[in-house]
Amino acid sequence: MQYNLLNYGNYTSYCTTSNNNINNKDTYLQTIFSYIRPDILTVNEMAGSNTTAQRLLYNTLNCNGTTIYSKADYVNTNGSDLVSALYYNNLKIGIVNQYTIPTTYRDILIYKLFYKSPQLAVNHDTIFFVVIAAHLKAGSSTSDMQERAFETTALMNYLGSHSLHANRIVSGDFNLYGVSEQAYQNLINHSNTNIRFYDPVNKAGEWNGNSFYAPYHTQSTHTYSNDCFASGGLDDRFDFILVSQSIMNGIQQVQCLPQTYKAIGNDGLHFNDAIIDYPVNNNVPSNVLDALYNMSDHLPVTMKIKINPPGTGIDNPREINSFGINFSNPVQESLSIKIQTPSTRQLEIKILAITGQEFFTKKTNANPGENLLIFSVSSLKKGIYLLKVSDGRNILVKKLVKE
Repeated sequence: MQYNLLNYGNYTSYCTTSNNNINNKDTYLQTIFSYIRPDILTVNEMAGSNTTAQRLLYNTLNCNGTTIYSKADYVNTNGSDLVSALYYNNLKIGIVNQYTIPTTYRDILIYKLFYKSPQLAVNHDTIFFVVIAAHLKAGSSTSDMQERAFETTALMNYLGSHSLHANRIVSGDFNLYGVSEQAYQNLINHSNTNIRFYDPVNKAGEWNGNSFYAPYHTQSTHTYSNDCFASGGLDDRFDFILVSQSIMNGIQQVQCLPQTYKAIGNDGLHFNDAIIDYPVNNNVPSNVLDALYNMSDHLPVTMKIKINPPGTGIDNPREINSFGINFSNPVQESLSIKIQTPSTRQLEIKILAITGQEFFTKKTNANPGENLLIFSVSSLKKGIYLLKVSDGRNILVKKLVKE
């Protein structure tokens, strides 16, 4: 879950104790978090103090009997009034390391996490992934756009020069008005294909004021301003969760699940309107909708990811769940795969580079029992690839060598 908290604990001449009271925000957040129950939470626009970061943990997450949440170390190298942070369900997730990329206005924060799998205590086997929290420069001027481009350039340069895990997620309030912005191009169309990010819903466009993207807009929840909340209704897609190719394709045991990316509280029917305006918004329960409306002028974005337990990855003899494959390896001109399924399935077969680049995709139906499929791979160069077979829910990835 990614959420811009709108000056949480940060009082200014325009966001005051009257129109943005932190006690009220705590109550709204309790309602929102208890509804969504995020395992990983990145936030923006929290006051630049560790005391406020601790308050968010204990007043909104670990409250009303809940004790499962922890927070990453507080970081604010720039001394900014507003910071980002990460919180997580410590029953499922742990932190290995965290890193900081200072930029002109705010730090970009990088966290290397691991999954607390049942196998961890037995054989110390686990799954790693990286979550990045960013809050890019706001504003629509040329200089604002240039600053956003500088910020994402700094991030991509860091990823290109550091050996972080291929499973990567970047989330935050990016303040982007459209796909044409250089800041966005730096993320999704970088010259180094190994570090590119991908939009899980594949909705690249000019989002600002465009009703075509109404279901994905995240700002503003209000049509009028009380000096703190922005006005204008839902007409901008500022808040994002983007993922690496590895997570898009589930290559290394972490995969974003299709059709789970959501702007919570956006029913697609309130373009240029407040989320509480007519027609009745049934996207979330009414108490959650009210909390979202009163908490921030941004909506939170959520996405579900699936983690396959250790022991189901590349070259492991255990097959995932309910189908299995067998093939000769290495291959030369053709690939022959025997697929065993207990029932009729529609399968998707892919050949990918280790970095995630796709070279081959084929969809086919498999009947109960053993199925023999033969494909030409003559166009592939010699090297090591990944063979990925999925039936929509279950995924199997194997190493493939082309001679």
